Amino acid sequence: MSAEPAAIKPFKEPRPAKERRDELRRDQIVAAAQRCVVRHGFHATSMAQIAASAQMSVGQIYRYFPSKEAIVHAIVERIVDKRLEWIDSSDGDGDVAVRAAARMLSDEAEEQDDKILLLEATAEASRNPAVAAILRAAHARLRTKAVAAIRQYQPALSEHEATLRVEMMAVLSEGTTFRQVTEPLADQQALHKLYREVIEQLLVDG
Repeated sequence: MSAEPAAIKPFKEPRPAKERRDELRRDQIVAAAQRCVVRHGFHATSMAQIAASAQMSVGQIYRYFPSKEAIVHAIVERIVDKRLEWIDSSDGDGDVAVRAAARMLSDEAEEQDDKILLLEATAEASRNPAVAAILRAAHARLRTKAVAAIRQYQPALSEHEATLRVEMMAVLSEGTTFRQVTEPLADQQALHKLYREVIEQLLVDG
């Protein structure tokens, strides 16, 4: 009588390396924190709320982030990274003003959430020096990249002149964000045309 064949063990995906598991956990926590902040604001969001949204314990949260400010830092850095990628993607694009105007006026859900998160971080920075330092560092990263991009677009501009233009575009962008969050904007198509014209003037040499 022949022996029965050995049972085939079900295939199991190998567990990711610890570094990858930790990264996934951090992503899970940051995503949960973003949901809470969009809903409740930075100041009102507690570690317990973040833990509940992430389906983790508060103790687990503290294994990956020592404080709420550390989570704020991760949120801001991820938004900044996306914006830096957008600036890089604009290299050599002849329609920079069109793209910049469209991004400022964008009402896409992810972009709107990012704008709300940055507004909340700005409000928190007014009473929390640690968050203020996080935002200053983030703005410095964006400013450096944007100044370099404008000088590539208009090589005749000095660094000082390019920095002034970046500052004006930041004021336009941040003011638009505030208006979008507090009340619906006027005619989007007409606004896009005006924004494009303003941005084109800022990009012009001289």
